[in-house]
Amino acid sequence: MLLEWLSPIIWLFVTIIIYKIYSHYKKNIKKQLLHYAKIFHLKHTKTIIIEVHNYTSFLILIFGAIYILYLSPLPENIILIGMNIIKTIFLIILTKSLANIFEQFIDPLLINITGGKKQSLSKDHAEIVKKSVFLFLWFGCLIFIMQIWKIDITWLVTSTAVLGIVLGLAAQSTLSNVFGGFAICAEKAYQEGDYLRLKDGKIVVVKKIGLKSTWLETYDATTIIIPNSIMSNTELENLNYPINRNIARIIVNTSYDSDVDKVKKTLIEIAKNTKNVLQKPKPKIYLIELGDYALSFKLVCFISDIKFRFKVIESINCRVIKKFKEENIDIPFPTNINHIEFPDSYKYDKISQQ
Repeated sequence: MLLEWLSPIIWLFVTIIIYKIYSHYKKNIKKQLLHYAKIFHLKHTKTIIIEVHNYTSFLILIFGAIYILYLSPLPENIILIGMNIIKTIFLIILTKSLANIFEQFIDPLLINITGGKKQSLSKDHAEIVKKSVFLFLWFGCLIFIMQIWKIDITWLVTSTAVLGIVLGLAAQSTLSNVFGGFAICAEKAYQEGDYLRLKDGKIVVVKKIGLKSTWLETYDATTIIIPNSIMSNTELENLNYPINRNIARIIVNTSYDSDVDKVKKTLIEIAKNTKNVLQKPKPKIYLIELGDYALSFKLVCFISDIKFRFKVIESINCRVIKKFKEENIDIPFPTNINHIEFPDSYKYDKISQQ
């Protein structure tokens, strides 16, 4: 009986000795591996070496335990249970290690695709991608563990399919918004910070592309929240695409007594000296209408960025008022003169009352 346990006991001591030796030289081995990775310029190898190295001690113990069980004179059913327990532990450690390695690769990737000039994904959608990868890894681990213990997984697959159908029907609207958000990010129709002109002509700023909805800020300091399923199917004008430059159009009315050439020259001078107005293309002025009480001019100037549009319009309007007063250019306003005629009988009645 003792001889039957001799081999397992020997391998138990061998495993412990190997474990102790490795633990003693663990840091030096790690430094050497990282040194070689740096010499050969192995990309992303550092992350893998550090992660695998953290679990090497456990692997020595696990493989040692498997061989000890294999040599032991225990009953087959007990050996099988022991093997299954060790395999289960090994799978859990392996999955955790893979999850940590994937996290090291996914995080920089998601940071890159959620930043930059034209982002590919919003932060919320990037987080979904990350969690989906981890969920897939752990779900795969669960399947393998169930196969190790000879558990029938047919019911799990069927239940998952049924649950997916039920959740899909129950959360149809939510899923539609989520996929709508993915469509927006994939098409790169707009990104956070872009200026959009909605179908009703309202100009808004994209503040956030969320998981289910897009948040828009108006110039009235209010927030409009629109579901992504609607945003992905709505006709929009992106004022930042393909470039941030935009055009500011200002209508200015003057009296018919005004010198047209003088008005044009004054407006062009005002536009050229206004901050954020581009000199190329040059500002342009047009007499567009002979109105009922005024001459209507349209000043067209290109601005460096759409976000300065309203600031430029305000600045030009303020300077127009001041400059026109200095140049004696009238800005007319509509007036009505009403003539009231009274009948003669009314006049005679008023006189008789006096």
